[in-house]
Amino acid sequence: MCRIVILGIVLSLGIALAEKSAACPICIGFPSRTDADVLLEGYCVMLGRPDPADPFQYTPGAVLKGSYDGSSIDLLVDSATSRILQVHPNTHVLLVQSKPNGPWQSLGWMNEALEAVVQRVLAAGPSWKGPDAIKQRVEFFLSLVAHKDSRIRELAYLELGRAPYSMVRQLGRVIPREAIEPMLQERRYYEWRGLAILLLAQSDSETDRQYVRESFQAAERFAVVTHLAAWASAAIEVDAVSTMDQIEEKYFGQVDRTPEELKAIFSALSMHGSREGFALRDRIVVCYGRLLERLPELAPQVAADMHAWKRKELSDALAHVLDKQHDAMDQAGIIQVQRYLQSIKIAVSTGRSRD
Repeated sequence: MCRIVILGIVLSLGIALAEKSAACPICIGFPSRTDADVLLEGYCVMLGRPDPADPFQYTPGAVLKGSYDGSSIDLLVDSATSRILQVHPNTHVLLVQSKPNGPWQSLGWMNEALEAVVQRVLAAGPSWKGPDAIKQRVEFFLSLVAHKDSRIRELAYLELGRAPYSMVRQLGRVIPREAIEPMLQERRYYEWRGLAILLLAQSDSETDRQYVRESFQAAERFAVVTHLAAWASAAIEVDAVSTMDQIEEKYFGQVDRTPEELKAIFSALSMHGSREGFALRDRIVVCYGRLLERLPELAPQVAADMHAWKRKELSDALAHVLDKQHDAMDQAGIIQVQRYLQSIKIAVSTGRSRD
């Protein structure tokens, strides 16, 4: 808990400037809309229980947000929920209505601890606005990621997964190892594992670091695609030089790698290459050149990175792809490549005018 408090101070001091950045591109498997979003965007949030006159229907209870419009709660009480509520007569189901007279959604049964968190989210959430919104949201849920209640941990974990990678790197240095262990080991969290892998890469434990190295090596050896981007990213964190050696030799030096593998590796390289001051960006640019030869359809994404990094080395290669693949590219992709090429043209022209 002490480490989590320290990170909260770090974020508050503004050292984490990532709140203006996009969400981590490799924390895959996350819902684009979390339960917290449903609560904060909902018109009415209410507790409900089975109707004594009809145990398969809900009857309204305490209103936590908005006002109940009297409309029918068009949800059935399923058998599993019914059994839980019978065993725990003081518990309720959290019901959310998105708009007046609109349909209702159940967010599951509430124990006392989860209901308290819901109340806190409803109280704090409206202030999560503006450029500091992501930072404020992460600070709120960070204190819950090690909660003893599994559903509260899951809620917090999903929220942290929406943070940009620069912030995820900081989180990995303070979140307790036991808080991410279930995400790494339990099958039910398999789709959510990307974030846990990235957090693990920040561990000071040599055992954890070796686990990252071996996991990436196994993924490479057996041509595994699932979570490959996360393992590659984690391995770059643990040992950037040797991992780049492996990527250049095993992925860009072999002709039998699948497009799915190369796209996953591209995601890892793009994320690290976009880090401010990343020392191996030159090597990533070289890899991008080889990638364009194998997967020219990635030209828009490559152009976007080259434009953001103010690099001109691949201008000829991207111009060639644009010429040869123009009819196969969508309009957005064409514009992205043209934007990069135009910026290079302007930069070169400006440079000449100064000579």
